[in-house]
Amino acid sequence: MDLTLLRKFQGFILIVVIISLCASTGLSLYAHVYMTNNLGAGTIIYLHCLRNSKEMGHQQIPYNWTCQWKFKISSPGTLLCEADLQGAKQLQFMAFDFFKNTCIDDCHWNFTQRGVFQNVNGEWKLQYNWPH
Repeated sequence: MDLTLLRKFQGFILIVVIISLCASTGLSLYAHVYMTNNLGAGTIIYLHCLRNSKEMGHQQIPYNWTCQWKFKISSPGTLLCEADLQGAKQLQFMAFDFFKNTCIDDCHWNFTQRGVFQNVNGEWKLQYNWPH
């Protein structure tokens, strides 16, 4: 193949390689954090989260429902949340940490009577106990 022709297409080839790598690794520009209420019928979780100290809003999650936060991960950061069970129990926890988190772009959390679990590589692992 002619070297001049190869040089003309080198930018195009680089873009194709980058897109292929992103597609094969599942790399995403967004993080999705899912939080599911499995505490029992009639129980509502009140969630409030901050992304790098920026307000992400309040959510009310009825039993057996899931809410989602979606944000760009173009810069490192955290998603700090507070869960409140109708004033009975409060828990502050790190739902997403760019450097320490076990999830890359999809973080799944499950609130149960036993505690707060995170799905890590297909397994539900206890991450936080409810305060007494």
